[in-house]
Amino acid sequence: MDWHDLAYFVCLVEQQTLTACAEHLGVQHSTVSRRIESLEQALSLTLFDRLGKRYILTQEGELLYAQAAEVQKEIITFERMAINQNAMQGSVIISAPPVLANEVLIPELPAFRERYPDIVLHVRGDVHFSDLYRKEADIALRLSRPTQDDLLIRTISHVNYGFFAHRDYIEHTPIEQWQLIEFQANARLFNWLQNLIHKHSYPVIFSSNDLYVTYSSVCQKLGIAILPYFLAAKNPALLPINPVDRAVMIMHEIATTASHAYIDKQAIPLVQSQPLYVVMHPDVRRSARVRVVAEWLGSVFGK
Repeated sequence: MDWHDLAYFVCLVEQQTLTACAEHLGVQHSTVSRRIESLEQALSLTLFDRLGKRYILTQEGELLYAQAAEVQKEIITFERMAINQNAMQGSVIISAPPVLANEVLIPELPAFRERYPDIVLHVRGDVHFSDLYRKEADIALRLSRPTQDDLLIRTISHVNYGFFAHRDYIEHTPIEQWQLIEFQANARLFNWLQNLIHKHSYPVIFSSNDLYVTYSSVCQKLGIAILPYFLAAKNPALLPINPVDRAVMIMHEIATTASHAYIDKQAIPLVQSQPLYVVMHPDVRRSARVRVVAEWLGSVFGK
């Protein structure tokens, strides 16, 4: 039996509906339902009678409720004592896309270490999604929203993308010979690029599924590519491009994600913004050091 199921049992007794219990615990109502079913199966008992949306204790449930409430209090006390004993020391594993880990997190680590010298961060540059259920990471940074409804998900920032080319490439390549560099690893960005290729007959000169390789190829003056603003900013020679009108963009044009060009009266966005999510499993949110790291990530990417 999972002892954490008792918290859902006690809460549902007090709140009486899945929705009210879910709101109280900060989870989805399906999570509460699944936890209660798991507890009933583990005990081989029916704990509730379902009357419409209300959950009413059965006779067996009434006999167990008082004891469950006491056990839950003891578990909470035990966990708080453990957290207080080891609140701001130990390790926290962060899973993040490599480019975000290298370009955004690493420069901020000295300040974090100065403030929290006893918390050791393990930063994993993962191109795949770490399995939070198997504790492959405590916190994950993700550019696509997870579909699991029992994970804790918060939007902490947005990553803006645009088309960029090297200044020398623009100056020495005739407009009619401009070519694209294809980035394949992000489906949304890939579809954005394909829309441009098909409707504007752009040739592809180079293709990669690695963002650093794509960035390097732009720096080597191979062509035009989609890059995140924070990465393109590393090289002052990279210029924002309007590939539809085949022109260099100016600052006020890229200051808004609403910038568009038009092909056959159809709007083509010149800037795209993707949400950046911080994701945790509910079981780790009780850890003070994990919460501290999650808040730090929010401040780093919220700058």
